[in-house]
Amino acid sequence: MRSHHPRRSTAALTGTVVATGVVAAGAALVGAPDLFGLAGHRPFVWTVPFRVPVGAGLAGAAVVAGAVGTRWRRVLPSAAALALVAAGSVGTTLARGTAAGELPAARPGDVTVLAANVLKAQADPAGLARLAVDGGADVVSLPESDQALADDVAARIGSATGTPVQVFWARDLGGGGYGTALLVSQSLGPYRTTGQLAGGVKAVVTAEPVSGEGPVLAAAHTAAPVPDLLGAWAVEVKAVADWCANTPGSILAGDLNATLDHPGLHLRGSCVDAGEQTGTGARGTWPAKYPAAVGATIDHALADGNAWRAVGSSVRDIPGSDHRALLSRWRPVRSS
Repeated sequence: MRSHHPRRSTAALTGTVVATGVVAAGAALVGAPDLFGLAGHRPFVWTVPFRVPVGAGLAGAAVVAGAVGTRWRRVLPSAAALALVAAGSVGTTLARGTAAGELPAARPGDVTVLAANVLKAQADPAGLARLAVDGGADVVSLPESDQALADDVAARIGSATGTPVQVFWARDLGGGGYGTALLVSQSLGPYRTTGQLAGGVKAVVTAEPVSGEGPVLAAAHTAAPVPDLLGAWAVEVKAVADWCANTPGSILAGDLNATLDHPGLHLRGSCVDAGEQTGTGARGTWPAKYPAAVGATIDHALADGNAWRAVGSSVRDIPGSDHRALLSRWRPVRSS
């Protein structure tokens, strides 16, 4: 006859509870570091953009733990915890949208914006101009451009559409021959530059309509969250989000080197994200050599939601770049 040992049973139960808690906490930190305020810190700053691969890894661990649990049932609660966190990570991704997207037909008053990191001016200017023209872009943001590429793309767009394109370009603040270009079609009227945002590494070019009628525009590039630039990255990403929140009528687009889970890009005020509003908010824009479903969504289009509503967005390939491009169409709220 088997004897019953209450103390042993209690100890086993306690051990199971503790082990499950440790596994659940670890899985939550890996799968959702933003919930704990850690998405801006190492190593989570580099893992949070890749929710799908992380979720897949946690799901795989849950399967293994579940298999082990068929023999040792004490492992099953840990398997369930891993599966729950994996489902949450993937669910957040699916809620933001992983589709390639599309643009609805443009209406009078709409503003269409193309954001395309051109990889140190290596992207094909003919392909960029064709993408802008086919997408009906009124505004083009070209991070990692030089002046020559910006002028070339603007000339090609102007030739194809019959409408001149203004070019505003600023060299990266950290030095080098590259910077950020903001191209504005004369269909929006004449614009004048209003300078750059605070930072210290990359360039964020802003411009406003001379007449005072129309969107205030910005082409943005921020420092990458590499070890030596984490401080600059945090400052620059926050400056971009703050500008969007504090600038009435604003539209901003470019390579922000951050996802909506990073603390600097937590949208505030009336600022809205085109991808999140239109179902492409989790489609990877970098690196382009991997499937978009597993990439990081670090190229964005933001706007003052009191003035503009995103009615469509589309993630497209760019010949010669390591990023995908983002087309977004914005409609004045007053005409929605």
